[in-house]
Amino acid sequence: MIVLVDKKIAGGPFLGSEALAAGRVSRHDLRASHRRVFPDVYVNAAAAPDPDALVVAAALWAPSGALVCGLAAARLHGERWFSPRSLLREVELYTRSPTHDPPGIRSRRVRAPLPPEQVVVRSGISVTSVVRTAVDLARWEDDDDTAIAKIDAVCNRSRTEVDEVRAFAAGLSGLHGLRRVRALLRSCDHLADSPQETRLRLIIERSHLPAPVSQLPISNEYGAHLTIADFAYPEERVAIFYDGQLHRRGPTWEYDARVNAELAELGWQVIRVTAQMLKTPATVLRQIGSALARGRSVG
Repeated sequence: MIVLVDKKIAGGPFLGSEALAAGRVSRHDLRASHRRVFPDVYVNAAAAPDPDALVVAAALWAPSGALVCGLAAARLHGERWFSPRSLLREVELYTRSPTHDPPGIRSRRVRAPLPPEQVVVRSGISVTSVVRTAVDLARWEDDDDTAIAKIDAVCNRSRTEVDEVRAFAAGLSGLHGLRRVRALLRSCDHLADSPQETRLRLIIERSHLPAPVSQLPISNEYGAHLTIADFAYPEERVAIFYDGQLHRRGPTWEYDARVNAELAELGWQVIRVTAQMLKTPATVLRQIGSALARGRSVG
């Protein structure tokens, strides 16, 4: 059952009927100064609701016995890559009875309440647990690689090991797509810090190259922490990084340049992969393979 959040008017979503009954707002103010997000749910008209506000608004609208699920649940567990854009389109809810969903809400019917161990409270809202959320995200995503990336994302941000999801999925039965999810979980890694890192890992794992070590800490000659390689081959001393848009900014670019220089001084070969480079996987694999060959010849 949804746990209703604080209904006070402070710029966040609130129930119009309750605010009117409590005298916190007049009908004129409700129409003139607030925006209706869902039936009887309003926000301040000064700004469009962000993804987090939309989840709260959906929780306020939700019928009795409803439960936040899907990417809305992932958002409440800390997921930051897939949920922002998705929640601007719709918030998903598990419901036990038929509903007339307004635009922006998608209800998924369940015949019986989810077991208590599959339900947690986040930010005052009842939501599917991390492991149930991860399984659902994969079940409802048609593209296998995207499904893997979604599991990685929610596990990474919630600090949940994929082994926990595997164990949970192994004990489930009767869910559509469960066999596929179990197969996909073999390719998941909670250490992936972004969907692009997941994609890079899958490219490497599906190639002729040996599997790298994920998120390897590297220290300098004095034992002080230097950096964490997204992927690495310690024996050949090859460090691979995925560089997103953040790495193009001044301070981060300067930091990366310093790390590159120090790693080179320590005998590491550095490969930095960008989104554009991922469009030609063969080139990325050739660069990694060449670096491994050089590392072996030096060793």
